[in-house]
Amino acid sequence: MVAASALRVRDLVIRDRTGAPRLEVPRLDIEAGDRLVLVGPSGAGKSTLARALLGDVSPGLCVASGAVSIDGVDALGANARQVRRLRRRSSFVDQDPGVALTPWRRIDQLTEENAARPGLGLHYARELGLPVDEDWLRRRPAQLSGGQRRRVAIARALSVDPGLVVLDEPTAGLDPDTARAFTELLLSVTAGRTLVLVTHDARLAHAVGGRVVTVDAGRVYQAAPPVDTGRGPRRQAPDPEGTHTGLTFDSVEVAHPNSTPIGPLDAVVPTRSLLALAGRSGSGKSTLLRAAVGLHPPIRGRVLIHGEELAPRVQNRPRAHIDSFALVPQDSSLALAPAVTVGRRLRRLARDHRTDLSQVCEELQLGPELLERRPGALSGGQRQRIALAAALLRGPDVLLVDEPTAALDRSTSSAVLTRLEQASAAGAAVLVATHDADVIARCDSVLTLPDAG
Repeated sequence: MVAASALRVRDLVIRDRTGAPRLEVPRLDIEAGDRLVLVGPSGAGKSTLARALLGDVSPGLCVASGAVSIDGVDALGANARQVRRLRRRSSFVDQDPGVALTPWRRIDQLTEENAARPGLGLHYARELGLPVDEDWLRRRPAQLSGGQRRRVAIARALSVDPGLVVLDEPTAGLDPDTARAFTELLLSVTAGRTLVLVTHDARLAHAVGGRVVTVDAGRVYQAAPPVDTGRGPRRQAPDPEGTHTGLTFDSVEVAHPNSTPIGPLDAVVPTRSLLALAGRSGSGKSTLLRAAVGLHPPIRGRVLIHGEELAPRVQNRPRAHIDSFALVPQDSSLALAPAVTVGRRLRRLARDHRTDLSQVCEELQLGPELLERRPGALSGGQRQRIALAAALLRGPDVLLVDEPTAALDRSTSSAVLTRLEQASAAGAAVLVATHDADVIARCDSVLTLPDAG
């Protein structure tokens, strides 16, 4: 393994297109082998800082002044040769694993394509608990759970044998038991390297045991790790007078090639209800949501809406059935067009469906300045809420949301949950795939999937 890297940040100022400051870091030193944890509210600048530490600035932003150096090399002003050297010595894993993984490549190709030596990517995949048998390695990213895609992305990042590893929300989308075990694995495989970690997970911040820096409104502050105070349950009863059945899973079984089937699932998500779909990482929650919208046909059973059976594949469904659903995937990058400003898309949806864009944005804590940005210039938490806003503006009968709070701080999570409650109260059948105890506590009931065989 290569030697750990040291970082220095001096008088760094990053601005947006309007010239407004997005991040200001007067001084930050990270010694070789140190662990640094970045915490703070969604959209505060954590991901911007994490990327800047590697010399990367998101589209729509620019470096106004200052310097970032890795082992004495200017990361922001590096020439082509120095960039190649830095890429061999550092790795970044985005909080949206779909960003890092080419969708049409196989998992064995993705883990090994940049490996410092043959087999190193597969080694780390095994260390991270992935089933690296021949059949599994032939899969594409879309055939994995969100937690598995994140671990593939981390194994791929470690395969270059970097001295510096920057991880953005590595436990997002994992259930508590899996997150705890995964944190132990993560600290083991990054031992001896310099580690920078962005997280909202108080337990992870404590477990890492390094220095904690809070990023808030684009400024950095020394802070102790946050304390997870918990919250009492809040439940909202469904309307018993609803006239429609909502979404029905009738003995539905789904499967990936050469894998054990998931199910059968028999469940009803009534209109005017908010239900949680719980289960460990890899238990099939995301796959069942995709089956409901026709993106992953069941191998057995039926999916119905308001008592009408749906065609297994979305391309065979009538427009009325397609328009009845809205899916917000866990990887928000998969739901947003990278070349289009988010405001352009949201305004079109609001106009087509005669819904109030400003109200939805206010409820989801999305400021008007965000609408003029492209997805790449937003934080992961902001992208999640933009994808949710797009779904809400359509006013669907059935709203399916995959891990909506995974990359959000507690306050922003509460705003998102309040908006989901409002959607169910207005008549939607809302099903949320989640590991978050706070989310489950605010749902009417819980559908729990057994561990995948």
